Order: sequence, then C-alpha cells, then structure tokens
Amino acid sequence: LSIRAELLEKGGPPMWEKFMDELRHEHLGTPSDTPPDATVRATLQAGYEAVVARKAPGAGCDAGA
Repeated sequence: LSIRAELLEKGGPPMWEKFMDELRHEHLGTPSDTPPDATVRATLQAGYEAVVARKAPGAGCDAGA
C-alpha cells in the first residue's frame, strides 16, 4: 500500500471521519474548526514526504565513512 493508504488504515474510523469532515468543508462549504496544519491531508502529506526523504539517494548514509 502507499504510505497515505497505510496511514489512513492505521488511523481507523476516527481519522476517516475527520477526513470526510475536511472534504465536506472543501467541497460543500460546511464549517470546520480544524486548523490548516492539523488536517488529515497534512498528516498524509507529511508521511509521504518522510518516505520520499528516506528513499532519496544518500538518505541514511554516512557520507564521511
């Protein structure tokens, strides 16, 4: 699975419901109290970026060795 799918799976129903609330806000204009940096989308993006950084050439290698 992609990291985003794995994070959604691990987050379970509470994360799914929060994500649905965010999508309703974005697409239907319903009110949202979630700060922009605390969204499920931000969490999923951070997870993706962490995986990309780990897989980048030279990541985790000791260049001085």
